[in-house]
Amino acid sequence: MMLGSSWKKRSKGRGVFFIWVKSKYIFGMIFRKPVFLLFLLLNVAFLFADPVSVNSIHETGSTTRDRQLREFLQAFRPGVSSYFNFGINYTPLSSQLPLESPFGIHDGYAFSQHATVFISMPAFEKKIVDLGAFWSAERHGWDTEDFLFFPAYEKFSFIRSVQTGGFTFSYPKIKLGAALGVQYQNIEKTNEVYPDESDSLYFWGHAYFGKVALQTSFHKADWRHVRVGIDLESKAVLGGDSSGWKTYLPNFDVALFNGDEDDSVKITWEQNLYKQMLYSRVSAFLPDHGFSSASLTFYPDPSRLFSLEASMFKKENGDFVFGGGIDLLFLRVAYNQAYDYENFFGAKGTVIVELHFALSSIEKKFFGLNAAKPAPMEDQQIRIPSAKDFGGAK
Repeated sequence: MMLGSSWKKRSKGRGVFFIWVKSKYIFGMIFRKPVFLLFLLLNVAFLFADPVSVNSIHETGSTTRDRQLREFLQAFRPGVSSYFNFGINYTPLSSQLPLESPFGIHDGYAFSQHATVFISMPAFEKKIVDLGAFWSAERHGWDTEDFLFFPAYEKFSFIRSVQTGGFTFSYPKIKLGAALGVQYQNIEKTNEVYPDESDSLYFWGHAYFGKVALQTSFHKADWRHVRVGIDLESKAVLGGDSSGWKTYLPNFDVALFNGDEDDSVKITWEQNLYKQMLYSRVSAFLPDHGFSSASLTFYPDPSRLFSLEASMFKKENGDFVFGGGIDLLFLRVAYNQAYDYENFFGAKGTVIVELHFALSSIEKKFFGLNAAKPAPMEDQQIRIPSAKDFGGAK
């Protein structure tokens, strides 16, 4: 009964939508204003969207915890003084990412809101040691109403928040650093259709020396993951080369996860293909899943403030899905992008819009996360013309 009523609700919403779109006023505005083209794209996106499952929402908790620690690994580099990342995913229609449960398909809104702050500064008199703090928070889930701060908390709602915090110590001169912190997962609202889940507290540690980083986390007396990051690529922003063969060395991220049933290993290989502006990334889960995803990303500038990406990912049934996205300083628009499939409840078949802002800095240099070079900064001197410039008296 619930399944039938749900589909009836969706059909009614679609009919109203198409009647509204037929108005001459809307079509006139669309052709005059490019922003309405994006609005139309978002509104028709649900025609090909797949619903998100209760299991995918449940599994995103561990994915988020790991992504926050991986983000910290990329932000905590020698000499980096700050890193900020704020964002929110926007899905305007209740039929865009419906929920699939044992009771049927339910209209509603999948959402994700995140904020990350990392600040490090010289300490003590000689100022050769940097002390810092890191905090990252994400609130995500599924709700029957669209909201910014206060969910509806209705029958099939699921709201989870994950926070990661810690303190850092680094000696930039010899490229040595360490950090300790905690992770806290809070279940604000759940329902019987979701797998059992409760609040959890984790502890994590991180250390790097040169181009190698080691990271681990624990829950009670059990270890949850061990990660080794090896960044062989030479990056000018960190004091390395700006060109040459060293800039084409690969980067690896190898993580071993202690699962509830079986352990698994995720291997990610990042490779500079052209002048630190074109990169390929390949990920695989071993031993069972094998190849997971691949992407080809073009950065107009090595500072990584803007990007254009084509990606593919492998579904659980073995099928491949192709997509991509464009990432600007304040906006990301994607369709079937591997990042959303892995981090946003397996979302596919619909356009995802993320309003965000992310920036790292070293002194007066600014760049995107894990970038090779800082953004170009030009100082222009403006001189007031004198009489000599116009052939006047000396």
